[in-house]
Amino acid sequence: MPKKMGVNTKAEAARARRGAAEAERRDREGRAQEEAYWQAAEGPKSRSSRRREEDAEKRAEAAARRAENRRLAELEQQQLAAAARRPDRKAARVGGPAVPKKRQARTADEEEYGRVVLVANTNRDDSVIEARSVEDAIAKMTIAAEPALAPDRHPERRLKVSYKAFEEAELAKLKEEKPGLTLHQYKDMIWKLWKKSPDNPLNQVQT
Repeated sequence: MPKKMGVNTKAEAARARRGAAEAERRDREGRAQEEAYWQAAEGPKSRSSRRREEDAEKRAEAAARRAENRRLAELEQQQLAAAARRPDRKAARVGGPAVPKKRQARTADEEEYGRVVLVANTNRDDSVIEARSVEDAIAKMTIAAEPALAPDRHPERRLKVSYKAFEEAELAKLKEEKPGLTLHQYKDMIWKLWKKSPDNPLNQVQT
């Protein structure tokens, strides 16, 4: 089945007007010929009868014009409705990539956030003692230190556990002393205290 081509509205309207004008002209000529025939057969008409016929002809012409205008208006309305249903491809093309671009920007922001906040822990060691509370950490550190009273040659291995215990204790204190700060600000303050703290294994080695 051949593809249906689009309708040229201006050409269609012009064709319709020409067709209506041609039909009206033929109708007028036919009426004129018929009138001439009957005039010849009946003889001269009176003035009132001629006026009646002219009025009837004018009314018929006005009715034909109204019908043609109504038909053209309906045709134009149909074409406008069809144009409104057809999607604007250019607008879709311009607005289309905006959503993926926003999604890509959001992903980039999340990745940047991950790089800044989720910093890799370089102090991780498999031999580090891990504990879930301060008491547990102290107990494990004491047990580990008791068997041999030799100097601690690897304090960095206990660094993570010691810092976690120190952080938990200090965080509660700082939240009471300085409420309203962000977690990042609290952690910065704890880190500065940790550098000078005697609980820091590195400070214990230095002393």
